[in-house]
Amino acid sequence: MRDHRHTRHHVALCLLLTLAGGRSTFADWAGFAQYDAVAEISIEPGAVDMDLRLREDPFPKAGAADGSAVPDLLQLRDGNGHIFAGRMESLAKASPVQGSMDVPFYGAKIHFPVRGNPDTLTLVPTLAPGQKLGIVVSHRGVPLADLGELEAPVRLRLDWNDPWRSRFDDPGRLRRHSAPRSFLYVEPYEVRHEVLLRLEDLAPYLRFKPGDPQNLSASERESLKRAAGDFLRAHNPLRINGAAVEAQLDRVEFLRFGRHGMQNANDAETLHPASALVGTILVYLTEAPTETVELQWELFGPDLERRPVTLYFGRESFEFEATPRDPVFRWSSEEALGLAPEIERPASAAEDGRGVPVIGLRTAAAAVALLTAAWFARRRHPVLACTGLAAAGAAMLFPQLLDPVGQPEARTVAFPPPQVRTRLEALLHNVYRAYALRGEEASYDRLAMSLDGPLLEQVYLRQRKAVLARNQGLGGEGRVSRVEMLDDGLVIRKLGASSFEVTGRWIAHGAVSHWGHSHERHTLYAARMVLSIAGDGTWKITAMDLLEGQPSPSARS
Repeated sequence: MRDHRHTRHHVALCLLLTLAGGRSTFADWAGFAQYDAVAEISIEPGAVDMDLRLREDPFPKAGAADGSAVPDLLQLRDGNGHIFAGRMESLAKASPVQGSMDVPFYGAKIHFPVRGNPDTLTLVPTLAPGQKLGIVVSHRGVPLADLGELEAPVRLRLDWNDPWRSRFDDPGRLRRHSAPRSFLYVEPYEVRHEVLLRLEDLAPYLRFKPGDPQNLSASERESLKRAAGDFLRAHNPLRINGAAVEAQLDRVEFLRFGRHGMQNANDAETLHPASALVGTILVYLTEAPTETVELQWELFGPDLERRPVTLYFGRESFEFEATPRDPVFRWSSEEALGLAPEIERPASAAEDGRGVPVIGLRTAAAAVALLTAAWFARRRHPVLACTGLAAAGAAMLFPQLLDPVGQPEARTVAFPPPQVRTRLEALLHNVYRAYALRGEEASYDRLAMSLDGPLLEQVYLRQRKAVLARNQGLGGEGRVSRVEMLDDGLVIRKLGASSFEVTGRWIAHGAVSHWGHSHERHTLYAARMVLSIAGDGTWKITAMDLLEGQPSPSARS
């Protein structure tokens, strides 16, 4: 296990990076408040379009109807120093930016006609001293750097054959959300691999050559989706808990960078083959919670010499970079997080409630009784000596006299609450996941891993529509990403030798989580459940009475 090869991040830090223009976003306007103005610049053949946003407080007169009061903040120059003249296409006062702060602003769209396809383009800030201008630039849809301040002139080198090679001369301007990239999501009973690749990287394997070098046709897009899905299912194998797991294809989409991260490309919009992105989601279903993951990346070439991988596990994320010399990413929940296994060993019949061996208690009691009997015998007290011998025999033959675990009242709690909580979280998450599976048979088989008896049929045949209706707020792409059992109110009562009743509450954390970016929703549930344990140690829910379900006021950190 090479812990030094991947980097651990708290999700709170990842979210902060996302909002500030980190690897999970392109030009998220939530970071707008730190600038007086932000220019989103899109470079296409024959034109440069600028989406300009100006905060109202530094530029109170910018909203003049004719646009004459919009300040001159930025000049565009070609390699010969020629300044491109811009044309105001629209100007309006816009709603406050959604994010950590509500910032009133003006929005303007400016169009710059450009002769030919220049090899270089220089951005020259012309705003007043003390004002801050943020910029984000894309070339044919490919982001060249994250949102950042423009303080001095910078030059862009433009590669019209391969926009991914376009770049700033300034090495300090980084593009963190690079393609290609892999995102791994580790969830109970499932690992999801989101594969982000350039079409240019896939085309040689798919033996594809576009009919139009400037745009992919609708038929080409559909054909490529099918071919990419079939190809990626058979490559870059994933091992979970030491065993190879077959990939199930969830979906394939063409993607683009947008203001709030990765977005599905509209069927009607132009897709340039050199910059097109293919996103493929592969799902690996498991029979037990994931403890280890091993991804072997196979697709390397002249333009694909490294493969960034981000793995998300609960509130943690881990970074790795696969190379031809080191193509395997290995991860372990125990070693990577520095944790002992979460599932606690239940107190056995040989231990008391504090983990003290009961056999030790019996032996000690018997030894004390024997020593006492011998002492009385030496003092010629035969009656007391016999009493001591009887006590020693009772300690060994009738442990319930000394063993509080044997008392029905003390055996009410059959398993430690942490173990019950951990098992329930996995069982319930698997139930939610079953509803997201497309095949009826796959959905039923998945439910059968968590439910048993009449409850299995009841949930599948009668309650499936109701549960789906309750979760409609997650959206068409939504899923329950995590189940969190709450400690308060957790009541465990033993029913029999292999079953017990649990009353508890949990939060279903729902999310639309794709390409490293998530939008969350949280719902609180309460239920009374019966859990049964089979002879092989398998836990299943055999009865459930849902007590309540309502939106949670906030997510737990």
